Amino acid sequence: MRKLLYLVLGASCLLTACTEAEKPKSDLRAPAYPLVTIDPYTSAWSTTDNLYDSPVKHWTGKNHPLIGVVRVDGKSYRFMGKENLPLYPIVDMASVEAWEGNYTLKEPKKGWEKVDFTPKGWTKGKAAFGTPEMSFLGTEWTTKDIWVRREFDLNRDLSDADVFLKYSHDDTFELYINGKQVVKTGYEWHNNVVAELKDEVKKTLKPGKNVIAAYCKNKTGGGYVDFGLYVKEPDKTFFDREAEQVSAMVLPTQTLYAFEAGPVQLDVTFTAPLLCDDLYLMARPVNYISYEVVSKDGQQHDVQVYIEATPQWAVNETGQPVVCERLEKNGQTFLKAGTKEQPVLAKRGDDLRIDWGYFYLVGNTSDRSAMMIADYYTPKKAFAANGKVENTADRTRLFHLRNIVHRL
Repeated sequence: MRKLLYLVLGASCLLTACTEAEKPKSDLRAPAYPLVTIDPYTSAWSTTDNLYDSPVKHWTGKNHPLIGVVRVDGKSYRFMGKENLPLYPIVDMASVEAWEGNYTLKEPKKGWEKVDFTPKGWTKGKAAFGTPEMSFLGTEWTTKDIWVRREFDLNRDLSDADVFLKYSHDDTFELYINGKQVVKTGYEWHNNVVAELKDEVKKTLKPGKNVIAAYCKNKTGGGYVDFGLYVKEPDKTFFDREAEQVSAMVLPTQTLYAFEAGPVQLDVTFTAPLLCDDLYLMARPVNYISYEVVSKDGQQHDVQVYIEATPQWAVNETGQPVVCERLEKNGQTFLKAGTKEQPVLAKRGDDLRIDWGYFYLVGNTSDRSAMMIADYYTPKKAFAANGKVENTADRTRLFHLRNIVHRL
């Protein structure tokens, strides 16, 4: 099974007693809080009042996950981002694995969306279906209308599972599962929409033959059809306890947060050194995350800090293959991620994220910190249990990103 790759930095320290630090204060309630602002492509924001209420997002609205956790005397408090349990495919989208379906460009007979319909005269084709400029294209579609059927066999009962539909379309779109309408849009276009199936639709999914059927009308410009079905594992959250955010403040080059995590105060600062009087510093594609932990009760406390990012920072779509590696140089450890293809300046238009160049998470190399490349669960489980993550050996790995989403 392909797994979403995570880049993880862990650090630990023994916190000694000292006076409580002054908390930053501001009356500003921002519509979004800047966290990373290197350039429009490499930017990330908190779109909620509390830093831990939702995943960190790119300005286009796609997740650019950052998770931060402070562990105090064995108890973990999440202060940044939110865990997203991965979805696993029943039938995957073409962005990960090209699938075959039946399609027609002429209006079919009544009942075309139902399981027992026989697509006589339809053509077999690989997904995705779309105009030549679209991503993950399998079959070109250049007429106004297309009808697509995707038949698949289930070998398990999904009655107790959380089942999700994921789809992309351009333009007007209808989708049915076993004859039940799930999606009907107007003149719209969307990529990678994720929606949980209602019980009345989920009940139609039985062991044996099932069908997803879609109709799309391309009114102008590009056309596109792709869809898949996914299931979520039972909840395995490790960081469900939250720190209490007590303040947030936005300055010209910094965003400052203050949290209370049990007996300690945690101050976290995001710095973008965009200083116009130093062009070399301003042009450097680097932002910083720094933190300080202070005892509130005058006692010593055992403290570890965990920061996690994913290669979603380095892709446009989550189906793009990604290469990751771990490097050490000049006393620092680098976790590096980027697409295998590296399509420099190959895309243009709206709702795009950068998929060339490389994303780095960097920390000082020391016996009190560790940096690793791992799957979704391993580092979270280890940190929650003992406050540690393992330093992984230098290696290069190729992954497809598996999308992670919230329940809608």
